[in-house]
Amino acid sequence: MAQHKHIINIISKQVIPPLSSKLHKGQAGASRWFLKVSAKINVDISQDGSGSSAARENLIVHGILDPAKSIEEIKVDLKSIFERLHVLIIGPGLGRTEHTQNCARAAFELAKQTDLGVVVDADGLFLVANDPSVILNWPGVPRVVLTPNVMEFKRLCDKMQIDPNADHDMLCPLLSRALENTTILQKGAVDIVSNGFPIPPALLAKDARTDGRLEILKNEIKGGLKRCGGQGDILSGSVGVLLAWGGEWVKGVYEDAGHPPPSKESDLGKHIALLAAYGGSTFNRTCSRRTFEEKGRSMQTEDMVPNIHKVFEEVFGDEGVRSEEAKEYA
Repeated sequence: MAQHKHIINIISKQVIPPLSSKLHKGQAGASRWFLKVSAKINVDISQDGSGSSAARENLIVHGILDPAKSIEEIKVDLKSIFERLHVLIIGPGLGRTEHTQNCARAAFELAKQTDLGVVVDADGLFLVANDPSVILNWPGVPRVVLTPNVMEFKRLCDKMQIDPNADHDMLCPLLSRALENTTILQKGAVDIVSNGFPIPPALLAKDARTDGRLEILKNEIKGGLKRCGGQGDILSGSVGVLLAWGGEWVKGVYEDAGHPPPSKESDLGKHIALLAAYGGSTFNRTCSRRTFEEKGRSMQTEDMVPNIHKVFEEVFGDEGVRSEEAKEYA
């Protein structure tokens, strides 16, 4: 648990921005469930590109994926809003029609050009498994997180010709490296996270410091016993929020509010996606567990939404505690 606490401390004391009058609207910004997560835990503005009426509550909705539009027209529409985004979540509710998959392909292309943080789940993973090139050739270290379940992970490994008989704990970093150090959040009884690089010393608790070849983070925090549809969307949202905040942290956006960017010596700048994936995994598993404790077998994903705020504080600490303890990491 010392290792887990160390990473969560870094996320809560450094990555998550404070509620501060020194930050303007949009600096803490990031379609259902995953958009509800972002709204509940202090993202300023959430935007949905589907145009779905089901996604309109507290959101800015764009009817971008209109099947009556050509892909070139959609690219123009996407480009017009990408400049205002911090992170893109591709997959939940996307669909697998040729049109929607081509729209996602166009979104990946534009995200590469703008070096936007991206979280990929559900039908977005279907596209990646069919055409891995959409996430290859990213500029620099990619701030891209894939969140596959067991079957989605297997399909990705098959596509990238990863030996299924390899050490189970090595499959995640092997897949990550095959996808040019894309961060993988391998969902399961224990979540495994890797970006294919050795875990940097700054992310290792003192009693966990090794020879530097540790390549995975295991999240053994207990989750709920019921898996209901939509929990993956909440995971995508929580990872996306942390990825957006992390990207701004690295740029120094929060420095005036008491959150200076990571030092070059810490090497944390290139591991933002890893931190976001681990933090999102922790949040989602905790929220699922707390909701299951309340609802038992009757639990539905919508039951998790009222718990988002209190679970956020349980995992990352309340605002007063985080602001005070952040001084230790300045």
